[in-house]
Amino acid sequence: MKIRRTSTALLIYTLLLGSVLGCRTMLRESAAGVMVRDAAAPPSDRAKAYSHFLMSGLLERQGQFDKAVEEMRKAADLAPDSSVLTLRLARAYIRAQDFDNALVMAERAVEQQPDNANLWIVLGEIYHQLDRSDEAVQAFQKAIAIDPKNILGYGSLLSVEESTNDLVAAIDIYQRLTELTPKAPGVHYQLGLALARINDAEGARAALERALELKPDLVQARYLLGVLYIEQGENNAAAQQFMRFLKARPDDHRAREQLAGALVRMNRYPEAIDLLGQILSTKSAEPRHYVQMMYLLVRSGRYEEAEGIVPSSGAPIFSMLLRAFARRENAQPYVPVLESLDAIEGDLDAECNAFLSELLFLFGQDDTGAYLRSTLDEFRGTEVRSRTIEIILARTLMLLEQDEEAEKVLVSAIDVYGSDKWLHYYLATVYEGMKRVYDTEKHLKAYLDIEPDDADVLNFLGYLYADHNMKLDEAEALLERALEMDPQNGFYLDSLGWVYYRKGDADRAIELIRKAILAMDNDDAEVRDHLGDAYLLKGDVAKALAEWERARRLDPNYEGVKEKIEKYRAKGS
Repeated sequence: MKIRRTSTALLIYTLLLGSVLGCRTMLRESAAGVMVRDAAAPPSDRAKAYSHFLMSGLLERQGQFDKAVEEMRKAADLAPDSSVLTLRLARAYIRAQDFDNALVMAERAVEQQPDNANLWIVLGEIYHQLDRSDEAVQAFQKAIAIDPKNILGYGSLLSVEESTNDLVAAIDIYQRLTELTPKAPGVHYQLGLALARINDAEGARAALERALELKPDLVQARYLLGVLYIEQGENNAAAQQFMRFLKARPDDHRAREQLAGALVRMNRYPEAIDLLGQILSTKSAEPRHYVQMMYLLVRSGRYEEAEGIVPSSGAPIFSMLLRAFARRENAQPYVPVLESLDAIEGDLDAECNAFLSELLFLFGQDDTGAYLRSTLDEFRGTEVRSRTIEIILARTLMLLEQDEEAEKVLVSAIDVYGSDKWLHYYLATVYEGMKRVYDTEKHLKAYLDIEPDDADVLNFLGYLYADHNMKLDEAEALLERALEMDPQNGFYLDSLGWVYYRKGDADRAIELIRKAILAMDNDDAEVRDHLGDAYLLKGDVAKALAEWERARRLDPNYEGVKEKIEKYRAKGS
């Protein structure tokens, strides 16, 4: 009799499944020594599992995924000690986005093979999908402990730390990855970027320089390195980085602005003006570029050209102010221009936010700040009294951290112009910096009398109360109102969490402050300090110390954190 042969692939697949499932043959040896099928023996659980497994594969190939998963589940239930079946079922659930059931299978898999790093990674990914971040981190850390060179484990851990806004933990992982893969430029770049985000300029610079040694065409590293050089006063080195960046990215306006700023700091005004002219010649020029150009033309003595610059829109107040600057420097009548400022329709606060700090940042705080202050002071000395001039001067002084001088200007403005929401707001900001709590409160309330539904100011006042442990019920009400308007605002969530901390409700405080960290664009030393204090209130000193350490890494000079770490670490030891 001819025997029909199975395909080689099917044979190997069957043998593999037999090995995995531990299937026993249903043949026995007869008295005559011939192998015959034992019709009396019922199919074992392993055999049934094998049958369901094969059916699952067939259904999956037919596109019947739900039924395929159900068959796989039956197989796994019949052979619960089969790690392969367990993992296959877990992955089937993952494909179906059924992470709750996937979790059950993945947890079973790591029980069966606790030393398998990849299984811990699968488990961690499922935890991550279920927003159980702490457990995801523990799973990935377990994988790395089992296999310290498992790059996948580090990558998975990074994804959790970054999604939970834990920059300090992410930096630690990048540093370990640079040790494992010292010649990977992308890892050094990511480390530099993360260090720059926590203002560790020296560490970021070293990482970025190493990235460029390994890959000179990593142009984004050049941009960031240029910014760091400017902050450290190395303007020529910064200019070189921006020039090389622009060779690769000639249409990047931001890099061209940064290069102009570096050149201005070296007193190379004509080259900086040419760069801004290139931007203005494009259709994508923005109001800030016109303001920057007017300022540089005035500072370089090209007054008529400065007066000829007309922003298309978005800068009506600042363009008129700089026109007055040009006329003053050119010994032309400028008082009529000053007289027109208060009549201009525009958003002065928005223009200050958009242009004033930008000028100081790009062209140098000391030089630009001193020039703006002296010119605005001279304008105040004329017979013209202008609310616009008062506010811009006060905002300049605030940016220069000259709070006492700013206070004098703002108080004088209120005396002349009466109650004004922005004057109240700026005074509140100044008084907060001067730690004059009741004056801060007074002007915030005056602002809210005029604009009662401003969420930022509601938060400002609510946090003031919480921070000074006063009027906590009123603070809670203010912050609840703010959160009604912006439920996912990290700063509002942190403020409300701080209220609950002051009220002694550690669990609610921890819940809200952790939500705040997730909602923020960047990690924050103050919020980490708050979370540490909330954990201490709950009695969890280990977690408190961990958060204070994060706060200290984010801002080594943050007040009080070092002392708390030393105090409670000593108690713990």
